[in-house]
Amino acid sequence: MPREIQILRRPTVTFRDVIESPERGVWVLLRRPLLLLFSMGVALSLSSSNRLSARTTVDGMISFLFLPVAGILGAGYTFLRSDRRLPFSRVVDAFFLSNAPWLLWILVFVTWETLTHALTISLTGATAVLATLVVPMLWTIYLDLQLFRIVLSRKAVAVDLIVSRAIGWIFALGYFVGIAAWAWIVAVMR
Repeated sequence: MPREIQILRRPTVTFRDVIESPERGVWVLLRRPLLLLFSMGVALSLSSSNRLSARTTVDGMISFLFLPVAGILGAGYTFLRSDRRLPFSRVVDAFFLSNAPWLLWILVFVTWETLTHALTISLTGATAVLATLVVPMLWTIYLDLQLFRIVLSRKAVAVDLIVSRAIGWIFALGYFVGIAAWAWIVAVMR
């Protein structure tokens, strides 16, 4: 059974398996960030045209490249504050493993959006979709706290959670603001 499913059912056992795993290297570092990118690419492809195409999937993956970069920066912060007994690649792997609730939400949302006609999505439907975001958000917070406690043996898990996610959010928002600022600068200079 994939660890993304195991973590949803038994996070403590799954994180302990990650600790005991002998895996290391570039593939361990990149596999879950690539899964997140692929999920975002598929979601963009299906939501933009109700069909899966390689071109829009790859375009979505490139467009959302900032997400795993932000996550790796957040994981790097927690790694530097830990005792560093685990390889960085395994810490990043475990950090991205806690995105499993979001991956499940993306799968459910894209399936729902693909099966319903775009015109049937009303304001009530959009509000309901936004309300469902609370579930993966809280679930991910719980998994992150378990990650910091079990994998990194941290005591200040709440501080680690807030700072690591703040690093990711600041980077992601900076990316968007940077794009908007660049467009504004180009417009002013013309």
